[in-house]
Amino acid sequence: MTRPSIALAAACLACPSVACAAGSPDAVAIPWGEWLSTALSTAASALVPVAAAAVTAGVARVAPWASSLLTRQRIEAAIQAGVDYGQNAVAGAVRGRTVGLEVGPAVVAAGTRHVVAIAPSRVLRRAGGVEGVASRIFRAMPLDAQGSAETVLKPALQLLKDDPPRRA
Repeated sequence: MTRPSIALAAACLACPSVACAAGSPDAVAIPWGEWLSTALSTAASALVPVAAAAVTAGVARVAPWASSLLTRQRIEAAIQAGVDYGQNAVAGAVRGRTVGLEVGPAVVAAGTRHVVAIAPSRVLRRAGGVEGVASRIFRAMPLDAQGSAETVLKPALQLLKDDPPRRA
C-alpha cells in the first residue's frame, strides 16, 4: 500500500473510536449491520454470475465424457436389441439358448439388419458400421461350442454383402 492509502485507512479506523472516547457512546452510531448487508448483497450479485460461469465451464468439460458414456450405452442397447431380434426372427433359433452353427450366420445377419434399420447413424458410426455391428452381435450372441468367427461371422458378413441392410 502507498503512504496516503495507509494514512486514510488508519484515519477511518481511528475516527469512530476517538469520537466514542471523547463523548458519550450514544453520540456516534455506526450501522455495521446495514453496511454488512449492503456489502454481502453487492458481493452476491457479483458472485452469482461468476459461479454460473464456473458451473457452465464444468459442464462443458464433462460433456464430451457424458456424451461418450451415453453413446456407449446406446451402442450396447442396440447390439442387445439386435441379438434378441435375430434370435426371434430366425426359425430354429430360440431366445435364451445357445445358437447353433446352422442358424448362427442368419441370426447375426438378421440382427445386424435390424440395428442398421433402427439405430441412429451416429451410433452406427461409433459401433464400426455394418461390419462392426455384426462382429459385436457375434460376440454378444450365445454360441454353441463349434461357433467361431470363421464358422459364424464370416458367413454372416457374406450374407450382409449379398443383401445389404437398409436404413428405415
